[in-house]
Amino acid sequence: MSLLPALASPLVSPYTTARFVLAIDGLASVNFSKCTGLAGEVSVEEYQEGGENRFAHRFPSRATFPNLVLNQGAGPTQELWEWFYEFHVTGLVAPRDGTVVLMSTVEGVLAPVRVWAFTRGWPVKLTGPDLDAQAAAVAIEAIEIAHHGLTLKKVF
Repeated sequence: MSLLPALASPLVSPYTTARFVLAIDGLASVNFSKCTGLAGEVSVEEYQEGGENRFAHRFPSRATFPNLVLNQGAGPTQELWEWFYEFHVTGLVAPRDGTVVLMSTVEGVLAPVRVWAFTRGWPVKLTGPDLDAQAAAVAIEAIEIAHHGLTLKKVF
C-alpha cells in the first residue's frame, strides 16, 4: 500500500483562532480576545448485571456543557455589564440565545468559518480588569455565561 496518493491531495490548513465574535440576541456583537468553554460532555452510567462478571454495561446518561468564558480588552461598550446587572436590579435576568463566530481568512477574505450557537444563556460572572499603575498592559475584563447547550451551525 503506497502513501503517495494520500500525499498528493491538497494540504488543508487549519483555521487560526485569532478573530472571533460573540453575538447575543438583542445586544451588540462584541469582539473578544479569548474564549473557553466550547465543549460538551455526555455522562456515562454503569449497570452491573447480575451474573455478568466480565464487564459492566455502560449507557449514555446526561449531556453537560461548561460555562462560556470570554475575555476582552475593556472598551466603551457596556451592554454585557447591563445584561449582568439586570438580575441585581430586578431579581430576574432574561436568558438569551447567542453565537460565538470564528473568523478566518478564506481565499484572502475574512469570513466566518465556524459558528457555535448556545441557547438560553445568561451571565453568571463578570470580572473587571486588574488595575496596576506600574504595568502598561491592556485592561482585560471577562464574562462567564451559563447556557443550555451548544450546537455547531453550518456556515454558508
